[in-house]
Amino acid sequence: MYGWRGRVGMVNPSRGDTLIYEFYKAAPEGLVVVPAALGVQRVAADQLTAILDRYEAAVREMVYEECDVIMVGGSPPVLSGPPGTEERLLAAAQRVAGVPVFLHIRAEVEAVQAVGARRIALGAPYPCAITDKWQAYFEAQGIEVVASHTLDIERNIELAKLPPHAAYRVAREVFERAGGAVDAVHLTCPRWPTLVTLERLEQDLGVPVTSSSQSVIYGALRRLRIRDRIAGYGSLLASLAHDAPRAGTFAAV
Repeated sequence: MYGWRGRVGMVNPSRGDTLIYEFYKAAPEGLVVVPAALGVQRVAADQLTAILDRYEAAVREMVYEECDVIMVGGSPPVLSGPPGTEERLLAAAQRVAGVPVFLHIRAEVEAVQAVGARRIALGAPYPCAITDKWQAYFEAQGIEVVASHTLDIERNIELAKLPPHAAYRVAREVFERAGGAVDAVHLTCPRWPTLVTLERLEQDLGVPVTSSSQSVIYGALRRLRIRDRIAGYGSLLASLAHDAPRAGTFAAV
């Protein structure tokens, strides 16, 4: 069967199409994605908070589908929800799942921490309000956001239709805004394509560059204890096969 090394459940607020595509580009043989979509069409507060009560049912579907690890996706719903939303979603998922569960928002923090970054430049395609919330969230985790830049897009389908070079340009722009004085660049949102630009960005900017979809791949493979060598999609995924890279290991620009 496909998925003989692991069935990865993904609960996404919207379609999850770009994330799933990028997962299959980078993931080694023997993995399969089991998706669930909650129907969000716009990155807007009314739609984001309306789906919070749907997560537990979606996780139950992943349990029925015998997933080996479950990713509970969607940072905007967590960021837009009332205080404690992250903790409640995780606790509800863990109550019904007997396998490792992780929240997408937490995976992004883990990715930045894994490359040893404490000062980052943050790029996003989201509306400005969500990007501002992301900045506050990172800083609450002890990660300073030196500069941020967003494309201010609300409709999810428009995010999915962005070309890969959009993330490249945003990353370069925010790196320049930070004056290069950062340990890493992070590109949030799994609905726009980022994975294919990461290696080139690291070469051009001289610092680790992490992204939302990359962080999900990294988080899932770590929890499945899969440590294949993954080349071409950034230093974070390459680190699965050896010690994680640390800030300062790249040549100075």
